[in-house]
Amino acid sequence: SQFDNFSGVCDNFNGFNGNITCTGAGFCPLNDDWYPPIDKSKLDIRVTKGHAGRLSYDKVRVSVISDHVIENDIFTYSKQFQYRWTNNVLNSGIVFINPGETTKFIIENEEFEINLPLETEGTIGIIMADPCFMSKWVNCQYANTWNMFNNTIKLLNAANSHSDVNYWMLLGDNFYDQSGEGTASFFSQLSYQSKTKIFGTTIGNHDIYVHGGPHLYVPNDQLGNGFMQYYAQDTAAANENSPFDFSINPDINKKELPVATNFFSYYKIGNTGFILYSGAHSYVDTINEFTNACIWANDQKLSYVILLSHWNEEGYGCDANSTTPAVYNELFNIPECTNVVSKMKFFTGHEHANKIVEESVGFMVGGNGMGGSGQWGLPVVDTTDGTFKVYYFPLMQGNSVKIGPQPPTFDHFDNIHSCIQKNGVSNCYHLAKRW
Repeated sequence: SQFDNFSGVCDNFNGFNGNITCTGAGFCPLNDDWYPPIDKSKLDIRVTKGHAGRLSYDKVRVSVISDHVIENDIFTYSKQFQYRWTNNVLNSGIVFINPGETTKFIIENEEFEINLPLETEGTIGIIMADPCFMSKWVNCQYANTWNMFNNTIKLLNAANSHSDVNYWMLLGDNFYDQSGEGTASFFSQLSYQSKTKIFGTTIGNHDIYVHGGPHLYVPNDQLGNGFMQYYAQDTAAANENSPFDFSINPDINKKELPVATNFFSYYKIGNTGFILYSGAHSYVDTINEFTNACIWANDQKLSYVILLSHWNEEGYGCDANSTTPAVYNELFNIPECTNVVSKMKFFTGHEHANKIVEESVGFMVGGNGMGGSGQWGLPVVDTTDGTFKVYYFPLMQGNSVKIGPQPPTFDHFDNIHSCIQKNGVSNCYHLAKRW
């Protein structure tokens, strides 16, 4: 019938009021697929931290996503994407980096620089979730009002142009993109300074089912396959032959996700450890990975450990025990994790808001263009003086969907962007709120 898939349901909201209701709820798209053509003049390079369960601190994974195989001694894996986003080729390999120094390397006649802080050095990083700029499949409420495509790129490029920022991360629902074209357009506009900063990401529900959940599945959904190859992280699934486990074919095993280890990784950057996992997989099935992460963390000189995932609450493909707050609490029950959890913080997304979830411990960073709280801000984590600090730069405030008194609207983007571009993030904390 015409209601066999979610796109068919949306097509039946033909009237003005029905269409507004559907798109306003964030379900049906606005048929807005604007983004600039992919700029192929710059390499789409990715630098992700080596998985500490297999590699030493001085290793990173360097990848280039292209439309052809790149011949370079760096790359031990060069193959066409499997299953989804198959117009791409992933060229990837592990590279030695001398911590505390600049490491230079050449790919296709272009020179790149990578910097990794010393193991006990404090760090500064950007952590965001749920960024959007288009409404091709899901309504991005502030895409045009706040010029989310250009302004997000301007902000990241400004922050990453300075040496004080060590890494940046996206915690899922990355651009609400089923085909990968919008994502490639976005990354093609990032500077090489942004692309060669250490990057990390966790998968969200819209990275699996573009309309948001398993009950809204359509056959073209990427089910995380495009996501895991495009972001090219070094994970627990990697081995000497392949960066990923491709044993689940989504065209044969309908709706089945890639194995959980493709999205599980732990490592450290400076004095801070990171554990990234998929909330779309059962916590029970990943207990061994969390145990291994805690065993590793116990042997490291870590000031802090940050737990990262997408879902703040159950639903839309995440069970109650796999949300970020739930896993944080579950880790107290693993003996190997007792000491680790005492120095752990967590960051999550899913809800489109930026706020403190648990004082001094948990933080929500999902207000980046979608409807909901009407917030857009830049959260920055700073451990440079031996303390854990989160600075929140309030960029924009629009109308909240909540009934009742509305927060005052404001636009601080130009002021904050100008300061960061000129002085760097750490010299603009006077424009931020301390969480």
